[in-house]
Amino acid sequence: MRARGIFLAPLVVLALAQPSWSEPLKPPIPWNAYFGELHLHTSLSTDAFMNGTRKHPVTAYRFAQGDPVTLSTGETWQLSRALDFAAITDHAESFGDLSLCKIPGSPVYDVPLCQGMRGTEPTVMGRVIGGWKVEGAKLNPETCGEGGKLCIAAARSTWKTVQDAANQQNAPGRFTALIGYEFSPVILRPDGVTKIHRNVIYRNSDVPDDAFSAYDGTAEELHAWLEVACQEPCRALTIPHNSNASASQIFWEGKNSDGSPWTREILDRRARLEPLVEIYQGKGSSECHVGIGLADEECDFEQWVRNCGPDERLGCATAADMVRDTIVRGLAVEQDWGVNPFKLGFISSTDNHLGTPGATEESDYQGQLGRADDSPAKRLAPGYVGPDGRAIDDGGWGFGGPTKFSPGGLAAVWAAENTREQIWDALARRETFATSGSRIRVRFFGGFDYPQDAHTRHDAIKVGYRDGVPMGGDLVAAPDGKAPVFIIWAVRDPDSAPLQKIQIVKGWTEDGRDRIRVHDVACSDGIRADGDTGPCPDNGATVDLDSCEIDLEKGAAELAATWTDPAFDPSLRAVYYVRVLENPVCRWSTHDAHRIKAELSSYVPATIKERAWTSPIWYAP
Repeated sequence: MRARGIFLAPLVVLALAQPSWSEPLKPPIPWNAYFGELHLHTSLSTDAFMNGTRKHPVTAYRFAQGDPVTLSTGETWQLSRALDFAAITDHAESFGDLSLCKIPGSPVYDVPLCQGMRGTEPTVMGRVIGGWKVEGAKLNPETCGEGGKLCIAAARSTWKTVQDAANQQNAPGRFTALIGYEFSPVILRPDGVTKIHRNVIYRNSDVPDDAFSAYDGTAEELHAWLEVACQEPCRALTIPHNSNASASQIFWEGKNSDGSPWTREILDRRARLEPLVEIYQGKGSSECHVGIGLADEECDFEQWVRNCGPDERLGCATAADMVRDTIVRGLAVEQDWGVNPFKLGFISSTDNHLGTPGATEESDYQGQLGRADDSPAKRLAPGYVGPDGRAIDDGGWGFGGPTKFSPGGLAAVWAAENTREQIWDALARRETFATSGSRIRVRFFGGFDYPQDAHTRHDAIKVGYRDGVPMGGDLVAAPDGKAPVFIIWAVRDPDSAPLQKIQIVKGWTEDGRDRIRVHDVACSDGIRADGDTGPCPDNGATVDLDSCEIDLEKGAAELAATWTDPAFDPSLRAVYYVRVLENPVCRWSTHDAHRIKAELSSYVPATIKERAWTSPIWYAP
């Protein structure tokens, strides 16, 4: 049988007691999976505003809760399912000059640069965003006045607007509006520039009076500033993103973002304040890349950046950019330094610049940027189209034009209730998972004393917490003769395709070499994995490319397993995470081609396998 997706109402969830912050790792059993967005831009970001986005943060939070909005094309758009939580993360670097340039009568409203920011000239956008550099960064006197005083005051006012929007829309128990922003430095290097951006997410309404931007310092200085400016009851965490386009500098081993050497103080601070990484978003997957590093065949998924050639680092991906390689490399860093700055849980988001959080459906994609990709014809173009409709060069980055963008993904947490404190605490303890856009739910536990049939027990979740740790946790010092046992359970999104399989990705370092092995631990359709290492043979699920109808005769509504590592060495550090794969569905570009009766794009695949990634579980001797 074939069918199109059917929209179902959200699950009814339980609300349990809230733990105190003094015990962030011991909450009540978090029964509920909440889905949200932690990376989204509105008209307060220069790049979004210059591409036609005019949505206020309040409008974006309302969209996340299910309200319709009007797009730049005049069309009405609405989520099929509301989100549970969201953070609007506009560029802090835009808070000053953009605000002044938009307000008639401001002291700089009529200066040429402000006129350009209110226009559509791509070179102006490049000039403005190119100023968000770390080394020698100064607020532009043309738009900020002498000493940047105008922008400093305007930025504080804009930051207050961001806070007010989140506080107004926060509805404990129904919808969580987190306060946040994006720290967006552009790093100058002899051979070009690179971006090492982070989103800053606060736990509650107690936040500093200012948003620390690239004009204020480096990523390491951001962390040092947060420790001083955000003290109890203020709490904050930072989330790096787009490591696939960071020229290896987000996860630069041995060096800080400015090239200076690590110190133990800097690593300790980073480990405390940066528990997560954005593994997937509209600019592609940062999990792994086929052909570089610790890859497998399923790494060939939504690759936005090409792999680097010999002696290349800019505008391409290296193994050092990949999240998988980084969390494995962190094992050796911890061995050497006594702290692991790369102990990262996983989330996804969209990073869209339309002010529409959570808009991840392949069948209803409206673009990523605004005017530059607001129609199927523009989105399917092999190169970029500027805000003024002219074709523009991609600067040699090789991103491949709008067809390489994706709708992005969702951040998900296991929490006891839908409140700021509970959602943030789940993020901080890494009890999170990422999806490529669908709403797969997945559990992952590790311990040494689970029974081999743990996944079949009615109290499997209680056993998981009682006798081990959930995703994001640590296993230490294996008892003699025991290997870690993992409980995995995944449930399909009823609005997407059935599940194909569950995989455990194991990483470790041995004899000075980083290694991985991918184990298929649960297969659909009665298929059995090939021995201890897998893989599952393909289940044969297909997609009708003419109609995009999916095959419902293949796949599973639920998959579960209890798995023991067959090659465990208790003397070696290791890291494990789960990847859940769905059967194939049409990619958004295929849906767009059907809308305008165009040929399918040759730049991207016609179908994709939506997926989920859990935060890892770490083992240390």
